[in-house]
Amino acid sequence: MIVKCIHRHLSSGQQQQKFLNEYKIRTMLEQPIFHYSRKPLPQLSLGQLYKQSEKLSSSFILQNARETIEHLLIYNARRLREFRSLPYLVVLNPSISESYDSYLQSMSALLKASLYTPHTPEENAEFTETVLSEFIDIHADTLPSLSKGFGEVSNLLSMKQITQFLDRHLRERISMRLIAHQHIELSRSIAGDYVPGGRYNGVVKLLHLPDVIRKNAEVVNDITMMKYDQSVQVKIDTNLGYYWSQADPVPPEKVLNFPYIEYHLDYIFMEVFKNSFRAHIENKISDPVTVTISASQQTPRFMEIRIRDKGKGIPPRTLKHIFDYSFTTYESNEGESFKTLNVPPEHLGGGHSVAGMGFGLPMAKQYIEVFNEAVGDSTKGSLTVQTYPRWGTDVYVKTVGQ
Repeated sequence: MIVKCIHRHLSSGQQQQKFLNEYKIRTMLEQPIFHYSRKPLPQLSLGQLYKQSEKLSSSFILQNARETIEHLLIYNARRLREFRSLPYLVVLNPSISESYDSYLQSMSALLKASLYTPHTPEENAEFTETVLSEFIDIHADTLPSLSKGFGEVSNLLSMKQITQFLDRHLRERISMRLIAHQHIELSRSIAGDYVPGGRYNGVVKLLHLPDVIRKNAEVVNDITMMKYDQSVQVKIDTNLGYYWSQADPVPPEKVLNFPYIEYHLDYIFMEVFKNSFRAHIENKISDPVTVTISASQQTPRFMEIRIRDKGKGIPPRTLKHIFDYSFTTYESNEGESFKTLNVPPEHLGGGHSVAGMGFGLPMAKQYIEVFNEAVGDSTKGSLTVQTYPRWGTDVYVKTVGQ
């Protein structure tokens, strides 16, 4: 009995110490959060990513490390400010508080990194392997927690408030992770073989679109095989050369190579294929899902990909909600709903369900529109849906390269 009392006393003391330590950390972060959250938000564009790639050198990578820390601090502080703008009872929700705490954790790590930025290639390598990699890991699994949390506090907020918060959250989260991935990729290039003045030393690569499509179709078929013991064929068509203009056609292999960020396209294709493959299997459709690639070689480069399924179309009551958060066609026999939420695109292969909790298509839309604000043109990247009752659905993915 005495042992139990001592153990209980020590446990309580440890908890109190932990609380005091967390309180000290939060207090110390107050001024930096206020300072950085008031700074202008860096605008991302494909053009800026190209310039970083073209400038890549031993001296530039150290300068870029400093800018990366500064930009991530601004984004991180803005996210914390947005969490604090929510009603107090909402932030107290354990699932939302968990996401909020992850931003406090990464804010602390970034501030420590800002005190001594990399001055040598070795220090930059350590920075990318620790601070940036840990930053990405910290924010890798926040979406299931947020989905669960907002579901539990939906009585405290209007759907408009939730949508506005999540729109900004996902958009800025994508940008934060892109900034971190860009510096990691540039650092890998400078440490290995890179092309001085080249455009593809960073996250933007010249992708062979049919290969990207086939890769994601295979991943989704692995998932459907586990659940349904069935797979879906994919047929790839092309419409090249003069889709947007009357220019003379160019060799197909050249047009089909398109410059973009692969893991962004991976996430989009994964989400669309999950929906279309599931529709074919559940409606017993043996025809393949048809993917048509339309592209132009002119500058700026245009790409439009249509994914067409014959899965009987989307019911009107469902269609008007497909880009809403927390809307799902999830069925109770798929397991615990929040655990079926799709993993972030950097961890493809970890998702093992064809249904989630309503972040799939809204997040895919954010991925294709990530550069729209920077270029000031909402048509630069878009994800749209056209459905035909009792027949099928077309999903159009359109974007611009440079």
